[in-house]
Amino acid sequence: MDARYRHEILPLDTPDDDPRWRAYVDIFSAVFLDSRASDEGLPVFREHRRADEARLAMVTTEGPGLDGRAPVAGFNWTRSTINCGTQVPVMIINTIGVLPSHRRRGLLKSMMGTELGAAAADGVPLAVLTASEATIYGRFGFAPATQSLDVEIATGRFALRDDAPTAGGTVEFLTPSAFAPHWRRVADAFQDRRRGAVTQQHMNYLVESGEWSSADQGPSRSLRVAAHFDDAGTLDGFALFRHKGWSEPVTSEVVQLTAPSPAVELSLWRALADLDLVERLTAQLQPGNVLPHALRDPRAVKFTGLGDNVWLRVLDLPAAAAGRAFDADGAVRIGIDDPLGFCAGTWELRAVDGVGTATAGTDPAEVSLGADALAQLWLGGTTAWELAAAGRITGAPEAVARLGRLLRWDTAPANRAEF
Repeated sequence: MDARYRHEILPLDTPDDDPRWRAYVDIFSAVFLDSRASDEGLPVFREHRRADEARLAMVTTEGPGLDGRAPVAGFNWTRSTINCGTQVPVMIINTIGVLPSHRRRGLLKSMMGTELGAAAADGVPLAVLTASEATIYGRFGFAPATQSLDVEIATGRFALRDDAPTAGGTVEFLTPSAFAPHWRRVADAFQDRRRGAVTQQHMNYLVESGEWSSADQGPSRSLRVAAHFDDAGTLDGFALFRHKGWSEPVTSEVVQLTAPSPAVELSLWRALADLDLVERLTAQLQPGNVLPHALRDPRAVKFTGLGDNVWLRVLDLPAAAAGRAFDADGAVRIGIDDPLGFCAGTWELRAVDGVGTATAGTDPAEVSLGADALAQLWLGGTTAWELAAAGRITGAPEAVARLGRLLRWDTAPANRAEF
């Protein structure tokens, strides 16, 4: 990044009428081919970024067509937590963008190095993002660590097995405003239950409570809520859905289904499948979802696509290992190639009674891999054997197998938070 550019922070207490707010948001609108920030949307952006105490980094410059020194690239993130067996601090990278006229000048690389370094210096051992393109972030040590499965569910074929666990209590259909006071408690309960789950942010609340819809530029008019109440009358799970019109087959989109137990999940799926006139549900399932296995006819669920969900990066291997649950004991020396330097070197990765450590050493590595391969293994969603077969891990088969057993989890990672 040459001298024309300057890395700056847009303070959260910047006055609302400062033109940098709109210029900053419009960077991301331009990059993601969206409309410019509206008068209704701009205050919502300020609200959720302030609520999450986000860090709004940007690169500014001067030049023809710009109003003085103006932002031309942005990188906004917040400190949160991810369930790795314990709640581990994580850097949630919400949005990164560089205006087309300033690409290929090192701005993204500079922002990435500066902001990842700021998070690591603040004691954050992991970073996550979701990627619009799959070829950008591997060179910065990120890799897809969880997946999502696009499905269509034929409601006419939906029937749970007799031995499928379902919860007592009732399902009620609520307005989003009636559901909103319960959202945080249930969202947090899901995160506490599932490894790989990231804390929901304030924007998640605004969208899932129906308070904000980018399509409606205000409160959502289409979002609906099915809520499960236990026998004591406590709301303990919810499904957000919207109807997609009268084109055949008549379809409802399940936007989100969050519950602290599989029994509540299945009770909600049954209620959605019983919606009058609806012939098909579309949804995204997380790996490890019990639904297909709990149906009399598993082919009622048709898998239509596979996507990556959480892209992860390890910033501090000793701290990440100390906060991670290990379902198997063992030890292996790994050599990590990290172009940004955070995890570079040789480490002994060890787990005893489920407690992990990573210690820097000088003995030869038994297994060699890149920082991106380490990230892809870290949540247990990919096996070491797969990456070794693809040429991304090298080492004796016995050592690769030992690394795979060490990092394997007994349950699949899952995340429902969007960021």
